[in-house]
Amino acid sequence: MLQTRLALFAMLLPAAAPAALFHLKGSGERSPAITLRKRVHVNTLITQPGTMDIEWGGAFSLDGSFTFPTAIHFTPEGTHAWWGRTEFSASFDSLSYSQVNHFGDRVSGAATCVVHDGDKLDIAIAPQITYLLRGDSGARAGATAIARYDVGRSSAGVTFTWTGATNPSPTNPAGTFDIGAGYGFRLKPSGPLGHLTPHMNWLYEKSTGNSHQVSLFEGMEYQVTDPFAIDFAVQHISLWGNQPDTQFVIGLTVNTGRLRRH
Repeated sequence: MLQTRLALFAMLLPAAAPAALFHLKGSGERSPAITLRKRVHVNTLITQPGTMDIEWGGAFSLDGSFTFPTAIHFTPEGTHAWWGRTEFSASFDSLSYSQVNHFGDRVSGAATCVVHDGDKLDIAIAPQITYLLRGDSGARAGATAIARYDVGRSSAGVTFTWTGATNPSPTNPAGTFDIGAGYGFRLKPSGPLGHLTPHMNWLYEKSTGNSHQVSLFEGMEYQVTDPFAIDFAVQHISLWGNQPDTQFVIGLTVNTGRLRRH
């Protein structure tokens, strides 16, 4: 049985897709996905079966560029790993950089399957594909492995992702892998502070032909009601390795509840 744990939300981007939707800078550098980071310490690994998450958000950089991603996550009800423990997601966004607004330069999809659902330890694998719409051409494909451990009000997890390009270019590396770790702690079991979960993450990333980079993230999730949550975060992109960037992120998610009543 899938555990509800903290019935919170996945913010901004597709489940398990660090290469799926990013904040675009003029140089083509991109920040890692937000949803995946939150799934290692705040929300469940997949949307609860029979429900849908609809996500909106914004990430704003100090240079004035920003992105507004939108994502939809759905887990069908069923008794099989591929139909009942697998979440399907799709995402796109709008971008602003160099004082020009654009529709997102890619559309992404992912399928996140929980292969182990334990009392404390959960493991998921998520194949993913991203179609490039402007600038670069072709697609990126790969997969993410996620492990999460829950004890008391604490949640921690690690991720490993690899993606490859069908048509490599200087701004679309032939291969990219990253390793991430995160931790979150719900302040109280109940009451007003029980709605708040501070969280933080670390990410190491390396792409073909580029130097490695290390980024740090910290934020606070506020569960307003069971189906609605808000998250505020600060992203310190590439503190070591490449051109640094700081982003301020706000995201909100609405869960539809059960789509079919018995």
